Amino acid sequence: MINLLIMRVTQIYEFIRSNGWSSFLREIIYINRKAILAEKNLREVNDNRDFLQRSNIRFLEITPGTFDGNSYQYHLKSRNLKALHYLRKGYGGYAIARGNNILGDVWYVASNKSGHVPDHPDIHWLGIKWVKDYVYCFDIFIVPDERGNNLAAPFQNSAMYSLRNKGYLKAYAYYWADNIPAVWITRVINKWKELKTLRVNRFLFFKNIRESEIKSIYT
Repeated sequence: MINLLIMRVTQIYEFIRSNGWSSFLREIIYINRKAILAEKNLREVNDNRDFLQRSNIRFLEITPGTFDGNSYQYHLKSRNLKALHYLRKGYGGYAIARGNNILGDVWYVASNKSGHVPDHPDIHWLGIKWVKDYVYCFDIFIVPDERGNNLAAPFQNSAMYSLRNKGYLKAYAYYWADNIPAVWITRVINKWKELKTLRVNRFLFFKNIRESEIKSIYT
């Protein structure tokens, strides 16, 4: 609990320092914000890690040993704390790095050996109909200095290709309709299939969610 509190406080501090109070308030208080649930058939994913290799960027799977001996490090302390928190929760992750500096990461959760629905809150409020060979992907992040360098799309695709090679059949994720880069990368470039949109109201820690027709996403 203490580690989680430290992570949250650090995350809030760094977000406000970089983006200001108004941006922070928009993240915790909103009305009718549209969340889009999408899926990807992983059998359709092809390997395009050569783009990252040409940019001298390494694609790697995150494990508890990734951070041993400062092998790799995050520029943001909050991101390092979050990675450690996710690993303690049993989530899987991938990262891209130049040298020993992590430029971005993305996380996923899958069923345990008995096939039970994973312990992740998004799965419930998104209403995902879970199957054992499915995987839920979340919290993709690229460091601010590298945004606009066309890394997010090949990084996302590389992660999906690796999950395909692990035997997963389908991936789910969601993104906000007002996050234009996320819409462009996920929907347009990597061609995820949009399933539905949910209208979300939030005030601090309280959420209210209702489902809308997929045709109304951009209205």
